[in-house]
Amino acid sequence: MEDHLWIFSHLLEENSSDDDELLQDLCWLVGCVGRTNINRKYSFVQEIVNSFSDEEFKRNFRLTREAFNWVQSQIKDKLDTNSKYKANIPSEKQLLAAIWILSTPDSYRQVQSIAGRFSISKSSLHISFQRVVKALNNVAAQIIKWPNADDREEIQQQFYSSGQIPGCVGAIDGTYIPIKAQLKIQKDRARFFSENQFIIGDKAYPLCMYCITPYIDRGNLQAHHLHFNKRHAQTRQVIERSFALLFGRFRHLKYLDMTKTEFIPQTVQAACVLHNVCLMHQGNFEQYEEEGLQFLNIQNYDHDDNEEALGVKELQENLESS
Repeated sequence: MEDHLWIFSHLLEENSSDDDELLQDLCWLVGCVGRTNINRKYSFVQEIVNSFSDEEFKRNFRLTREAFNWVQSQIKDKLDTNSKYKANIPSEKQLLAAIWILSTPDSYRQVQSIAGRFSISKSSLHISFQRVVKALNNVAAQIIKWPNADDREEIQQQFYSSGQIPGCVGAIDGTYIPIKAQLKIQKDRARFFSENQFIIGDKAYPLCMYCITPYIDRGNLQAHHLHFNKRHAQTRQVIERSFALLFGRFRHLKYLDMTKTEFIPQTVQAACVLHNVCLMHQGNFEQYEEEGLQFLNIQNYDHDDNEEALGVKELQENLESS
């Protein structure tokens, strides 16, 4: 039986079909051979999760109940599918299980435990996770989008209050997400700016009309250059905090141990969608930000980017002293 389950779980990861009903049928067929020992004595969602206080819900799933309910309302129709062989897994359970996976470090090694917690089979958990990720990707364009002219005006004022640099409407940076294999990811450019608006980036980015970088210090910078660099760094801290909160909240991104490598970008984007939804429904998440900063420090030092690591460390010290 174990051999059957091992082969089947890998077939699920390798299957590129979007036909969810076919995958559910396969689950049913494996169920006819035999089922793993799943604890069905209680319902974790109905009896435990639904009794959580708002604080308990946020502590366990790392986002507010309000944010969860909003996400569920947006993708519920895409999760509610019917199978002629077995009852459909409720959209609430599918989404909760997927968020639990994204919030759990090295969750692919804990799949049996997570499946047992939600009283579903491992294969159903795989299917539900993939279905949720695809659903979140389908609504990504509504959540991750370039701000319009009115929004950019408001954002510009917020950036100015941070570092007193007029015209800045965004910050750009890169980060590392460890994976099993290298992927070729297409690059895109931010293309929509009003007059005298731009984004800022570190020295890794080229200086151009729409991307302003700091002065490179070769020992010849004057006082006004150093002053600008300080303001630039203060303004750009927002992107470090964003990455810190992303990694601190969705700890599965610290290492994506996924055999189906073409599914990795979709998983990352799904986490980013949830991140933006969390920002739409504000909550107190400083503890996740601090956890993410520790991870970024390790990542930057591992990649010999000492200047970047020092910048993250400075941000961490600022958070601890505030």
